[in-house]
Amino acid sequence: MSASLQHIRDEAWQAFEARGLPTTRDEDWKYTDISRIQALLGDQWWQSAATEPCDAASFVIAKLDAYRVVIVNGHFDAQASDLPASVSVKSLAAMIQDEPEQVSELITYRDDAFLSNGIVAANSALASDGACICVPDNTRLDKPIHILNVNSGGTTHLRTGIHIGKQAQAEIIEHFAGNHNNSGLTTAVTAIRLLEGARIEHYRLQMEAPKQCHLGRVEITQQRDSSCTLHATEIGGMISRADVVVRLQQAGASCTLNGLFVAANRQHIDHHTRIDHNAPHCTSRENYRAVLDGRSHGVFNGKIVVAEGAIKTDSAQNNANLLLSQHAEIDTKPELEIYNDDVKCAHGVTVGQLDQNQLFYLKSRGLSDDEARQMLTFAFADEVLAKMSNQAVRRYVEHAAFAKLPNISDLEGMLG
Repeated sequence: MSASLQHIRDEAWQAFEARGLPTTRDEDWKYTDISRIQALLGDQWWQSAATEPCDAASFVIAKLDAYRVVIVNGHFDAQASDLPASVSVKSLAAMIQDEPEQVSELITYRDDAFLSNGIVAANSALASDGACICVPDNTRLDKPIHILNVNSGGTTHLRTGIHIGKQAQAEIIEHFAGNHNNSGLTTAVTAIRLLEGARIEHYRLQMEAPKQCHLGRVEITQQRDSSCTLHATEIGGMISRADVVVRLQQAGASCTLNGLFVAANRQHIDHHTRIDHNAPHCTSRENYRAVLDGRSHGVFNGKIVVAEGAIKTDSAQNNANLLLSQHAEIDTKPELEIYNDDVKCAHGVTVGQLDQNQLFYLKSRGLSDDEARQMLTFAFADEVLAKMSNQAVRRYVEHAAFAKLPNISDLEGMLG
């Protein structure tokens, strides 16, 4: 490891030691208590080791024709991976060994504010593996890249870097999964950089095992006329937090964030998003939905910031939440921070239960109460999933999401 990279890691570790885990006293973590992680994994939770092997093959998405990068318990699995020839795809561990200077930007952030979060600081100091993907200028991937991260227990720290060159296009699927009943934690930080005219469709599928926790962050930086579509789904885990930060740095950049989280029992799922309009003539669209059952708790905080000089900004945000149980809770907070007059910005929030009039109508057409409820629930959530262009991924997520909800008696029939 180079001296500069070691310095970056040392600085991050010092930041983590000074700040520790965020607490509910922090405004951004007001509704999410992650102190249970230490209770689950011990005082040195950041280095808890996996206790069992894991078969990554069981998580392959049916009918998905894609290149694969497989990481099991924090370590790249070369045998299970299938890498493209036209694009540079390497494991983070290999780059640390062979190209330490180039990996520095994946490990550090230039803004010290990001080190104030103890989770990101710990990840910066401890991440041992992940995927490093570089798509050259004017290149279009012939099929998606599926990054499969599997955790069978213990703690893994993953760092992924995605660089899309000028006028290049890519479809990337980040998939987090676990199949054991062991306690575990995944911290995952992904940095995406889009150069001029680049396009990416990025899927983030969080499907950890029931006793596992997931703390993730996605950083997206966009240059002129670039386009990013992110599909973020949170379904698994006991406690899950996903931060998405988008910076529209040059004119003409656009982003679309589509999010869905489905929680049951006592799950806790938290989504925080921030879109910074730092240049004129940029566009953003955000649509997040939550389906909550049992005693689950959901959190959505979406912030749109329009900087001074970012004229002709066009931004819209919507958050809709469906509560299937009287014990389920949602805390939602949309925010607009605007330092310019010549903009078009809007946001909206809804929280409710299934519409009784719609239920009555469906039952009057011959459906049972359970069938009517599952149809309305499916329609509510699938409005977000229908925006996925990859049908294999969409069907995989639909199965995972709706299989955990009540009253789903004929899942195959409903999905068709």
